[in-house]
Amino acid sequence: MIKNASRRSFHIQLLDIGMEWEYGRDIILGARHYAFATGRITLGNGTLKRGMNLADAVQGRRIDGIIARVRDRTLEQRLLRLPVPCVNISNVMPSTRLPLVTQDDEAAGRLAAEHLLACGCATFACWGQRNARFSRERIEGFRHALHGRMPWAKCVVGEGPSLLAEEGAPLIARMRAWLGKLPRRIGIFSVLDPFALHLIRAAREIGRDVPEDIAIIGAGDDEFWVDFENVPLSSVKLPSRQIGYEAAALLHKLMDGRGPPPSARRAPDELHLPVTAVSARRSTDVLFVEDEAVARAVAFIRERAAENVYVEDVARASGISRSGLKVRFKQALGRPILSEIQRVRIARVQYFLRTTDMKLTAIAEACDFPSSPRLNVLFRQTTGQTPGEYRAMFRHE
Repeated sequence: MIKNASRRSFHIQLLDIGMEWEYGRDIILGARHYAFATGRITLGNGTLKRGMNLADAVQGRRIDGIIARVRDRTLEQRLLRLPVPCVNISNVMPSTRLPLVTQDDEAAGRLAAEHLLACGCATFACWGQRNARFSRERIEGFRHALHGRMPWAKCVVGEGPSLLAEEGAPLIARMRAWLGKLPRRIGIFSVLDPFALHLIRAAREIGRDVPEDIAIIGAGDDEFWVDFENVPLSSVKLPSRQIGYEAAALLHKLMDGRGPPPSARRAPDELHLPVTAVSARRSTDVLFVEDEAVARAVAFIRERAAENVYVEDVARASGISRSGLKVRFKQALGRPILSEIQRVRIARVQYFLRTTDMKLTAIAEACDFPSSPRLNVLFRQTTGQTPGEYRAMFRHE
C-alpha cells in the first residue's frame, strides 16, 4: 500500500481514453491500480466524452481531477478553464500546456532501428503520421540510431494522416505507390501497429513478400493487431499501463496541493517513460546478409542464446578465420561479434523478466551467466537499467 499524507479521498475521471485499442485499456488499468494502491482515489466508471459540457460534469459528478487524451488545442483550452487539475496522456500535439505523461517516443524509434539492424537490413524506411509529435520523435530516434551504427545509411520517410482520417483502401493505395519506389530488400518501421498492417497488405498487393523482401516492425504491441494479418507483426512494446499509473500519481499530487497549478509553472510537467522491449515475430524473422559466413555466424549465435558463446566458437561455426570474420561481420551488420552475442543473450533475459516471476539467480542460471551480479552489470551496460527496474515496468498490480 502506498502511504499518502493526505487523508482526503479524491474522485478522478477519464476523458476520451479510447478502449478500442489495448493501449487505452492498459492506461485505464494502470490508473485503477494506482487508485487501489493508495486507497485515496476513486475512479469513475467509463470515460467522459469530449463533446459534453465538462464544467457541468465536474460540478455534477464532483470530479477532483481528470486524465485525458488531448490531441487538439480546442480540448486543451476547455480543460485549462476547468477548476480542477488535468493530466494529458497523448503525445500528438507539438507542445502542451497541460502536464503530460507519455512514453519516450525517441527510444521507441531507436529500439525499432536496432531490431532491423539486427536483421541485417542495409536500407531503411519509416511510415509516420503527419503532424503528430509522437511520430516525429519516433522517426527521429530511428534515424539517430541508424546514424550511430551506419552513418551512410539513408532512411526514406512516408507519411499520411491519422487513422481517424484515412484507413482501408485509400491508405493502402497510398502505401502501394510509396513502396513501389523503395528498394526491394528493406527494413521498415511503422510508428503504429495498424499502419504496419496496412503496409503488409500493400506489399502483398505489389508482389513483395514479408519478411523475405520487406522486414516490418510496428509500435504498440497490441495483442489484437499483431496477430491480425497472416504474418504476425513484430512490434515495440509501449509502457501503456505504467503511463496510466504515473498519470494518476501525478494527478493525485496536483489534487493534493503538492504541486503548483498549471498557471504558476513556466512549463508543464512532462514525464516520458522508458521504452525498452521489442516483441519479435514473423514480420522481421529474416536475415538480410549476402555474406554466407556472416549468416552462419549469426544463426549460430541465435541458436545458442541460452549459452555463454565465445567469439572463437562463432568463428569456427562460420567456417572462416576469427580475424576474417571480425572484419566481415562488422562490414555486414555494423557491429562487432561480441556485441551481437551480448544483444541476443540480454534479449533472452528480458523475455524471462517480462513473462515470468523467476528470481534473477534462476534467470542467470537459465541463461548461462556465471552469477547474478555479473548478469546485473552486463544488463545495465546494455540497456541502461537494472533487471529490477526493467521488470518493474511490467508489474503494476
